[in-house]
Amino acid sequence: MAYLIKMAWRNLGRHRGRTMLSLIAIIMGVFVVVIAKGVIDGMVDTFITYNINLNSGHLRIIQPEYKLKEQTLSLGYAVGNEDTPYHSIVEDIRSIPDVKAATGRIRFGMLLVAGEDIQETVLGIGTDFGEEERITHLSRFLEGNQTETLPRAGQREILLGDVLMDKLGVGVGDKVNAVFSTSFSSLGIATFRVVGQMSSGLKFLDESVAYIPLDTAMHLVDMDDSVTEIVVFGETLSKSDTIKAEIEPVISTLPGNLTVVPWNEYSELISLMSQAKAIYAVIYILIVILASFVVFNTLLMVVSERTREIGMLAALGLTPQSIRRLFLIEGTILALSGSFLGTLLGGVFNLWFGSVGLDVSKITQNLGGEFLLTPRIYPATDLSMLIFSFVLGVAVTMVAVYIPARQAGKLKPTEALRSL
Repeated sequence: MAYLIKMAWRNLGRHRGRTMLSLIAIIMGVFVVVIAKGVIDGMVDTFITYNINLNSGHLRIIQPEYKLKEQTLSLGYAVGNEDTPYHSIVEDIRSIPDVKAATGRIRFGMLLVAGEDIQETVLGIGTDFGEEERITHLSRFLEGNQTETLPRAGQREILLGDVLMDKLGVGVGDKVNAVFSTSFSSLGIATFRVVGQMSSGLKFLDESVAYIPLDTAMHLVDMDDSVTEIVVFGETLSKSDTIKAEIEPVISTLPGNLTVVPWNEYSELISLMSQAKAIYAVIYILIVILASFVVFNTLLMVVSERTREIGMLAALGLTPQSIRRLFLIEGTILALSGSFLGTLLGGVFNLWFGSVGLDVSKITQNLGGEFLLTPRIYPATDLSMLIFSFVLGVAVTMVAVYIPARQAGKLKPTEALRSL
């Protein structure tokens, strides 16, 4: 085997131009895969993370009918009642070992009014800010003014996005009026003081949402012992199925026929985005296949040019298997070195790219609030992605190399020596 490696290395050096062309093709193919996978993974991970934190949680506990009426922001299908209040349910869930956090939310429609003729329709979310801070870290979106805080429990205080505040013409410390419907379908009116301004880059937070304390929301919409949903988080997303199996026996004894909905069933959009990585894997394979055609054509040309040399080697006693192995070793050297350099360069580029980000503001400004993407995407770079790109480059290149190597091994000495 050692002498075959030496011969392969020498053969690669005989035509350096062709060797460099093949090497560059592999490097560029793998390099593009690393960059493309980094951008796609970064975008998908950002979308899924924001959706999980702001909407679905790892799991949601709701009434089955609520999912059907969720778009209308119905308050008629609550979790908890006078006999089994929300607080006792959420405490039972928090006692499960694999549960990291659990909190209730009330989602309802609000019409915010400022001045005489300025009004905006938003999604009102009543939440426990102490627990919410552990999950979404809403305080990181505050503008930074020392006077800005998160709304306090029991107070009529509200947290709004910067774009929404501009539309309303209010600032931190100002008051806004809110008109909403209660769980009894009666009209409710309340005045809130703006205590914080969010600037996240997300349309959902900056334009469409108003956060108020959970206990305040319970009182205003007549849901003193209930919420519209309980969101549950584990240590990692991978534990969702385990936590679901642990929660279901707990809620099976509760009234209301509650159900546990995992994060990937929150909406069709989040389900499609969660599958995007697998779909794009096909594209990555095609990119490397295109690059490997250069190696394939080069080795076919080499086999054709070295036909007499192959015949000579066979006449000197080199077996067809050894001849095939010789060309495979040449291809392996190209595949390993090209894939390694492509992965290395792509990883370095993604690390730099990940620090500055990719401006997609022109795209996100035309998307709806359900597309939770910030105006700047930061490509992902991790060891598993680099290993995937390296292995893909080597595997596809070796498949392309095998056909010319097999052809070289099948040449008969007498026919090869007679060729010109």
